[in-house]
Amino acid sequence: MSLTIETLDGKTGWSLAEPLDREVYPPEVMATVIWRDVTWAHADWRFFARLDGEVVCHVGLYLREAKCDERKVFIGGIGGVMTRVAARRRGCAGRALQAAAVKMKDEGCDFGLLFCEPHNIAFYEGLGWQIFCGEIFCEQPAGHIEFDLMRAMVLPVRSTPNATEIDLCGLPW
Repeated sequence: MSLTIETLDGKTGWSLAEPLDREVYPPEVMATVIWRDVTWAHADWRFFARLDGEVVCHVGLYLREAKCDERKVFIGGIGGVMTRVAARRRGCAGRALQAAAVKMKDEGCDFGLLFCEPHNIAFYEGLGWQIFCGEIFCEQPAGHIEFDLMRAMVLPVRSTPNATEIDLCGLPW
């Protein structure tokens, strides 16, 4: 088994991510997820795990100036993490997330931030992510809202946010 990671800019990489997205989240699955009606941002970078040359996993990276308790910060957002069922538990997502963390560091991010469902918390904790207990705010078509559909987790890059509130200053990822 050969596992490789490929990095593409967000726009170029969508042509590889879109078929994987349709496979991992077909309409019958999308009808059940709590975040199905959220308007999401588009990734700046995309990391793909390939097993023996086949794309089996995607991680999106979103670079954003935001605010922690009104202080400006530069966040590396992680979203769109998905792996084909047959390729799970082989280290694909972990390796792609590690590559995204390196890019966050190279880009000068203060910290990483992601949103996850309860069944994925232990996976992310194993990669160094920590639960963020404050409030998260973002933009949606209805306006500026508190985003509390999923748990927020942070990854220290240059710092750990010791804030009670993070404003994404845009759409969530």
